[in-house]
Amino acid sequence: MTECTPSAATRGGRLIGGWEDREVAVFRGIPFAAPPVGELRWRPPERLEPWDGERRAYEFGPAPLQPQPAADSVMYRSNFADRRPLVMSEDCLYLNVWTPEPSPATAGLPVMVWVHGGGNRYGHGSQDIHNGRSMARRGVVVVTLNYRLGALGFLAHPGLGEASGNYGLLDIVAALTWVRENIGAFGGDPNRVTLAGNSAGAAHVCHLMASAVARPLFRAAIGQSASGVGRAEGPLPGQEEARKQGVAYAEGFGGQDAAGLRRISGVELIVRGHFGPVVDGRVLTEPTDDVFDSGRQHPVPLLTGSNLDEGTVYAPAPDAAEVGDSRFVRPVRHWARLHHVTTGAPTWMYRFTRKPPMPPGLPDAGVYHTAELPYVLDTMDRRPDWPWRDADRQLAATMADAWARFVATGDPNGGALPRWEIFKGVGDEHAMVF
Repeated sequence: MTECTPSAATRGGRLIGGWEDREVAVFRGIPFAAPPVGELRWRPPERLEPWDGERRAYEFGPAPLQPQPAADSVMYRSNFADRRPLVMSEDCLYLNVWTPEPSPATAGLPVMVWVHGGGNRYGHGSQDIHNGRSMARRGVVVVTLNYRLGALGFLAHPGLGEASGNYGLLDIVAALTWVRENIGAFGGDPNRVTLAGNSAGAAHVCHLMASAVARPLFRAAIGQSASGVGRAEGPLPGQEEARKQGVAYAEGFGGQDAAGLRRISGVELIVRGHFGPVVDGRVLTEPTDDVFDSGRQHPVPLLTGSNLDEGTVYAPAPDAAEVGDSRFVRPVRHWARLHHVTTGAPTWMYRFTRKPPMPPGLPDAGVYHTAELPYVLDTMDRRPDWPWRDADRQLAATMADAWARFVATGDPNGGALPRWEIFKGVGDEHAMVF
């Protein structure tokens, strides 16, 4: 590592970053779109006005407005119990970049754009569990991002136009567009982008594989523990159904029209209702299931999989197994099978079966939903109070190496990993068990 200060010249202006462990450059809190506030609430993200001079990219930007899981829950302790206080704002469209090559900007490294999960209600790109340092040490430029959540990210309503909803998905597309235009300044190759995510983020990856708008912006996909096809709740709602839901939501605020809803505090808006993607006619022009059924999705290499006990944080035994299978395992397998069968694109599937060692005070949730994250991204050091064992660290090194190889080449095979067979679409016999 050199002693120089990391810097990058983007289309928005010059950025000054810092170092993590004196070997990976990190640029935090980079705006990728105009703040979606005031009259820009419930509008597609708009391009950012360039700034004058240098902008310090030392601190993470605010997270999207959101509630939080219970502080004593497995989900909170696993994913949200970070070292720094959570700062939230409706002005939330920021991303972060970790790179082993801050200068010169000609390295042409592969890029992983990570989309956080959280059921479209929780999460942000700056969670410690998503830290990109370890993957960057493997020669990958890592981008994490925020997108609007809850009603602010996905509300459809007659007063918001014919193509309302999906503002959160459009934020992800805007971040991908920023990557296409700027990642070369961080040593990344804009033609070697893998779109990756877990839980709701994985479902967004699936939906964007079905979107013509997003197709030019990534060349491979990773989806962990969720899918946008074969969903337990059925296909995505269309505009008519989604707008009816939006009207019912507005009734909770006295039947406000769009102008009235824009005057309500964002904090009030995000605590009510549960929202997600819709067929909006703009980013998603038809149901994602229909696109995959006919093989018209982006035919990119796909790596996907699920955990052994996905349902334990959502339902008590004995219902947890069925919840996990119906909400996560079966949709993921359906995604992998459809993609391989309808496009012939190489597809790899995994099953994660390692039970993380829980810290004191947490119940035994088995191999719960999101348990794979500190292994895949090799971020166990971000949970120093967890009693990790050498076997956990070794498994994390193996998984992160495989994910990095997939980002680099579109194939997870190589190194010391046993041969990972392409998924053939029947059962789990070709799944890699971690």
